[in-house]
Amino acid sequence: MPHESATQTMVSLKFSMSQRAGSTVPQFRIRVPTKIVDRLRGKRVLLSISTPDDYPFVRTVTIGSDVAFSLGTDDRTIAEARQANALDHLRRLFDLTEAAPISLSHKDMVALSGETYRLYQEIHRDNPGEPDAWMYHKALSRAALEGRIKNPPPAALMPNEVNTATELFGTGDLTAAVNAFPADQYDALEDRFGLLADWVLIRQRIHLNPNDRQRFLRLVGMASLDAGWQLRRNAEGDYSPDPKAQRFPAIESVAAIKPRQTITGLLDLWWAEAKATGRSRTTYDTYKGAVDRLVKHLGHDDANRVTEQDMLAFKDARLKVVTAKTLKDGDLPGIKSVLGWAVDNRKLANNPADAIKVKAEKKIRTRSKGFTDQEAGAIFDACCTYVQKQKEDPRTAAAKRWAPLIACYTGCRIAEALQLRKEDVRDESGHHVFDLNPLAGSIKTGTYRLVPVHPHLIELGLLRFVAGSGNGPLFAKGSYKRVLDFVRAVVTDERVQPNHAWRHRLKSVSRNLGFDPRVVDAIQGHAARTSGEDYGDVSVIAMARVINAIPRIAKNAPGRIG
Repeated sequence: MPHESATQTMVSLKFSMSQRAGSTVPQFRIRVPTKIVDRLRGKRVLLSISTPDDYPFVRTVTIGSDVAFSLGTDDRTIAEARQANALDHLRRLFDLTEAAPISLSHKDMVALSGETYRLYQEIHRDNPGEPDAWMYHKALSRAALEGRIKNPPPAALMPNEVNTATELFGTGDLTAAVNAFPADQYDALEDRFGLLADWVLIRQRIHLNPNDRQRFLRLVGMASLDAGWQLRRNAEGDYSPDPKAQRFPAIESVAAIKPRQTITGLLDLWWAEAKATGRSRTTYDTYKGAVDRLVKHLGHDDANRVTEQDMLAFKDARLKVVTAKTLKDGDLPGIKSVLGWAVDNRKLANNPADAIKVKAEKKIRTRSKGFTDQEAGAIFDACCTYVQKQKEDPRTAAAKRWAPLIACYTGCRIAEALQLRKEDVRDESGHHVFDLNPLAGSIKTGTYRLVPVHPHLIELGLLRFVAGSGNGPLFAKGSYKRVLDFVRAVVTDERVQPNHAWRHRLKSVSRNLGFDPRVVDAIQGHAARTSGEDYGDVSVIAMARVINAIPRIAKNAPGRIG
């Protein structure tokens, strides 16, 4: 399993899922942070870590230098889900150990105790078991609440206390047997309900003031007793609503509980604003991929728990599988942007991703970025002579024929060529033009541009191909990779990017021939380099002069495409 980094305690956590010798059942193990281990050593913790689709899985663990227990299944998917839930609960405990204690109102504590009632219901409502089991469970809880017994077993969610109860109360009238013990003799609230109370407080990230502990234990005990009554009725076949379930104030009313801000939720909020301001769907998809990888690495989706240490650990983990350039240009922009937006909009106090610094890799270039004349000619010949494969989508074959040629004579991005629609090839100012428009798909700049069609493309039959195509996209959706593979089969040099080298080539050709750089930038969709160049417009007429002057490739290539 991967290295897991700190919660807000800023200490490093390490956990694992392994198997004992001779066993197929995985074991959970987590090392307790050194700075808090002495305070937690010997503490017992209740874990309810089953998923909605899993059968109840409840464990009570004792904290030492580490926490270890069997995950109880050899089903990898279920084991991983239980591991994630256990890790989340224990990390919350570790956070709380250093948090400041707070006091709560009586109403807030009643609301919190309702989590106990709901937990019993979530675990047992569909399969409550035998009525007698709940009868004995309730008897022990009532006796503890009323101070009639000492050292009762913990109410640990599972009703398996028949032996203990019969030893204390016998097998006769249980109510009379409990009442036979004098009330108010013992303080057994901690023994009976302490684990349940801690489960609620850990779950809701509340470090309760010790002065409020006894009151809260009693409220948790009452909620446990109410849950036992309802589950006994369920076990007897009565599933009518329990009026007592309505006595608990909504958990959302507890001011001390901070709303959980998820990382994926922040992404959605960022996108709602970014989309309205013109950001592309491609950008969202890229950012979502980065956020999903971060959440998977963290093992949780809680934005408030992400620390700088977490982000540095994420960087280290990613650099084991991707290059520094991929991390810097792929993952980090999305994560930093989303978390930065959250800070700007008062969703987070700080951006932990700012801690990540990735030095740019030193680029070693051993050839030009653009296609050579020989490579361009080879691709041109391959496009001109391409024959549609059997069962190949005609629009995929068309993409292989035309997209590289369009990129060759416009310097556009291959993706821009591939999203052209029939209506995007039209006349403007006396010239045939490509309308590279965000309405057709993603444009990096978010701005349309009109680019004249080179005469050689017209001679090769481009306009006839467009006229003969149906309305809508000229090329098949998802053909980008197929075009890349097609070109790579012709130019096998891995040092040149098959779908981007045309942009570099056009810049080189333009410099060699002394073309106006501002006009070339407008053709390729590059921003003006100076404020002076940004004055005025670059017309279709000006661009046509440059396009028409671009030298033809492979003049003697056989035949037409059409």
